[in-house]
Amino acid sequence: MEKICFSNVNVVDVKNACILEHYNVGIAEGKIISVTAQNEMDTLDMSVKRIDGTGKYLCPGVMDMHVHLVWDGTLADPLTANVMEGPYIAMIRALHNAQDSLRKGVTVVRDVGCNGDVTIFLADAMRKGLTWGCDIIPCGSAITGSCGHVPSLSRIADTDDELVKAVRTLKNLENHAAIKCQWIKVMATGGAAGPEDVGPSMYSCQNLCTVAEEAHRLHMKVSAHALSREGICACIDAGIDTIEHGADIPEEKMDIMCERGQTLIPTLWIYKVLAESKGIVDDYMNQKAQKVVEQQKITFKNAMDKGVRIALGTDAGSPNFGPHPSVYGEMYVMNEYGMSRQEVVKAATIIPAEVLGIADAKGSIEVGKDGDVLLLTENPFDNLHAFETALESVYQRGKRIPAFDFQ
Repeated sequence: MEKICFSNVNVVDVKNACILEHYNVGIAEGKIISVTAQNEMDTLDMSVKRIDGTGKYLCPGVMDMHVHLVWDGTLADPLTANVMEGPYIAMIRALHNAQDSLRKGVTVVRDVGCNGDVTIFLADAMRKGLTWGCDIIPCGSAITGSCGHVPSLSRIADTDDELVKAVRTLKNLENHAAIKCQWIKVMATGGAAGPEDVGPSMYSCQNLCTVAEEAHRLHMKVSAHALSREGICACIDAGIDTIEHGADIPEEKMDIMCERGQTLIPTLWIYKVLAESKGIVDDYMNQKAQKVVEQQKITFKNAMDKGVRIALGTDAGSPNFGPHPSVYGEMYVMNEYGMSRQEVVKAATIIPAEVLGIADAKGSIEVGKDGDVLLLTENPFDNLHAFETALESVYQRGKRIPAFDFQ
């Protein structure tokens, strides 16, 4: 593998929210091997390919904690399309979306629901070198109850015994695929993209405790689709690791999240899009989303004030949401709702890496970590749009990703 060095580049230090000016960053065998100031001794040998970074910014790759790779977000109803296509096309679509995401600077995604567990096997195929795309942390098919949220992406489990079996089935699949970071997803409430009522918790707190305890016993972590206050509170009390959407969280429960290290994945932009999609998506989606947006504005501000850990997630692939990836729109809305640009970038890089358990290899530009980096011609701390308008090149483990498109 070719050795490369970004010379005289400005390094985006996401941990300390600052820019390290005029640095050399060396990458070899897929890993960052040196991060040194320009005026320090350069110990890299003459075989290194030099890339002039003068006036440019080197940023760690962006991560998305909540995607559905099997969905086509350019459609008003990707759920029905996914069912009609079946699991084989779903896997090819997931691959296409993973490749497009990587080309646009998203180096890691957590896929939180697919039909037929296909993203588990896609992630395994990538690790075996059979294909390429952004790194996928797969949850496989979600776990939902009878008449629950998005059954087409889920396995049905109602009782504690059925929930334990569902968790163990996913554990066996992920063992088979040799996935390092193991996650599962549970649908704890209804959602905007389904006709079911959002209000009630779809599972009792005891049911959710069963899921969390069994998963944690098997060294797995749990994400929960949780939109209503009732369901969110049950998930927090049960010890669920990440609360997805989390539109209506009481402040006292935020204190518990802080104490336990639970993480909020707010997915703000998708609900703004659905709330503005009257006449395009089903009326029930539009009406539910309008209520969610108002709740999220309050909850997001309170969560920041309380110090709840927040990581970026988008729900990429959702109805009328556009093509993958969706991370940059999510960044803009997080900033619009009060999060500083520096904190937004942090929520898209090092914080997801910490939550996913891969911070030893991803999320920041440090010696020993993977060479997943973006070369930008503008400072993202000054302008979040730099990830879209000033993205010069993308590198995955030190290899430049070609910016071509089949379409």
